Amino acid sequence: MKSTEERIKFLENCANLYETNGTSPISDAEYDVEYEECRKIDPSNSFFSSVGGIDEEHIYGTKIKHEVICGSLLKDPSPEEFFKSFTSIYAGIDLSQYCFGLQHKVDGSAICCVYDNGNLTNVTTRGRDGWYGMDVTPNGKHIKDIPKTIPYKGKVEIRGECYKDRADFYKNWAGEYANPRNFTAGSINQKDPLETKKRGLSFVGYEVVRKDFDTEKEKLQFIIDNGFENLESSTRFTKTGLSIKQLTKAIQIYMKDIGRSTLPYDIDGIVVKLNKIPIAKSLGTVAGGKKPKSSRAVKFPPEQKITELIGIEENVGRTGAIALVGLLKPVNLGGAIIQRVSLHNYKFIKDKGLTIGCTVLLQKSGDIIPYIVRKIKDGKTTIEPPTECPACGGELEWDKNNVTVHCLNDACVAKINRSLEHWFKKIGTLGIGKGIIKKLTDEEILEWDNKPIINCISDMYWKLDNDRETEHPFRKYAHLKENFGEKTYENILKSVKNISEMTLAKFIEALGISQIGSMASELTVVAPTLEDINDLTVDDIVKIDGFALKKASGFVKGWKVSQPEINKLLEFITIIEPKTSSNKLDGQKYCFTGSFSDPSRKEMEKMTEDNGGKKSSVSKNLTALVWDESISGNKVDKAKELGIPIITQKEFLEKLK
Repeated sequence: MKSTEERIKFLENCANLYETNGTSPISDAEYDVEYEECRKIDPSNSFFSSVGGIDEEHIYGTKIKHEVICGSLLKDPSPEEFFKSFTSIYAGIDLSQYCFGLQHKVDGSAICCVYDNGNLTNVTTRGRDGWYGMDVTPNGKHIKDIPKTIPYKGKVEIRGECYKDRADFYKNWAGEYANPRNFTAGSINQKDPLETKKRGLSFVGYEVVRKDFDTEKEKLQFIIDNGFENLESSTRFTKTGLSIKQLTKAIQIYMKDIGRSTLPYDIDGIVVKLNKIPIAKSLGTVAGGKKPKSSRAVKFPPEQKITELIGIEENVGRTGAIALVGLLKPVNLGGAIIQRVSLHNYKFIKDKGLTIGCTVLLQKSGDIIPYIVRKIKDGKTTIEPPTECPACGGELEWDKNNVTVHCLNDACVAKINRSLEHWFKKIGTLGIGKGIIKKLTDEEILEWDNKPIINCISDMYWKLDNDRETEHPFRKYAHLKENFGEKTYENILKSVKNISEMTLAKFIEALGISQIGSMASELTVVAPTLEDINDLTVDDIVKIDGFALKKASGFVKGWKVSQPEINKLLEFITIIEPKTSSNKLDGQKYCFTGSFSDPSRKEMEKMTEDNGGKKSSVSKNLTALVWDESISGNKVDKAKELGIPIITQKEFLEKLK
């Protein structure tokens, strides 16, 4: 039997996983039940006063304190629970003169936009505690529905929800991200603001602070008048004089006819607000001022259906990890026909007791991702873990907890295919899709000398090219042209040759070693040449911000193992220095901390590189820390401790004149 402390720790872990990558070991419904049970046992635990948001370690930026606390709402799992809560809160209050507003509870990422004299000055996240958010101003300026200027000339803050249009997400991004909410969080959390811009985020405003209003209606009109996307069309105000019982019925009716599938954003409930703001404030708050008593969120009950698990699909990824997908007897859930569901790993299958043919209770986690809640009736066929790779028959290796399993065969066709797809996507090559790659790597489709023509990334550069002397007979190319068609074959060659130069950071990122992604640019700060990369040790890498021991060890090992492939690629790929416009900052390293505009922090980092310098973390080799004087933080403290010069944005820009 777990203690209450252990149960709350588990809930905290579930919340962090869901916020950062969209996964959770339990369903939303199970989470809500456990949350309420634990809250009743230990209501003073700090976990129940947190407001959500993304952990700071997942955000690139500077911590900023909100002038007005950015809280969240008390939540009720049903209209019935809402009735109980409101009856208690409004006991003794005559509601005959008041009305309530009912709004969509948009399921995205809460952000705050500060305007001074009509100009956007700061965009920050809410943060876990409601007091300190992270500065994402450069990224926020690329969110299309956040205006850079507004008509109001005082100082004001518009709060709302950043979200990704549902239709565009499921058309273009669903294969890479769990759901629109986590796509949004990841898009705000990009190091490069231009990457955020590519993601096409939207924003809807629903709150105003640093300015007083008498009613929620007036506040909503202010949001509209200043050009923000808003919830005017979805907000319904109840008739004045409704009793709490009548209000509860109005909420039930509203929740049933919202038409969630037609909305551009996801919602996970509705928000109930007392229209008269002074009365609402007089009722006070809970959780240290973070949650008002007068307003509550009423959550939708998750829709659940019973269906049958009729099969299992094992997919091998680029790193060799086997991902499991359950094949379901088709069922209509939330307006969509569901036929597939993630089974995560073999521990999940074992814990749930799943078998082929078993009957399962299915629901949509967060209204989006299908999730098996539990097994209802057993099937006849046991699901056995594999003894060999399902793609190539190669040897497998389990992790130390026997949860995930990897194929160890470097020649596994599935791993090769995923690596090729990753390489060409990251270097920006168009015209080489999954179909072409599969044809080139599958010996049953297109083989040469009883082997597939392509076995690794470098093969694409030398085995396909007939415009040179080669040990391969010319008839191989005739064979390729015959199978692809001459025009398609020539287009493949053209695409492969299209990009022959790239920076070291791009080269490392495209190789995909240890899944370091865009953090490759951090590696090249401390190791700017191939020779430097070769000499890197695990101890060197873990000193870099963002690199844990596992990722650092994986990179050092992977880089050494990949040397033959790397050397072959370097016969066709030229590593170039990032383009520079001058050498004014040659050999210098700068770190930027704070909220900057005109130019932004990201723009100054690019200016540093364009002028021969490097962006870096705070270390003894740093030339200077460029500081926004409106903030404080660990970087400033560390720079002072190391005796590193701390300069202003103006002083930095003077160096480039």
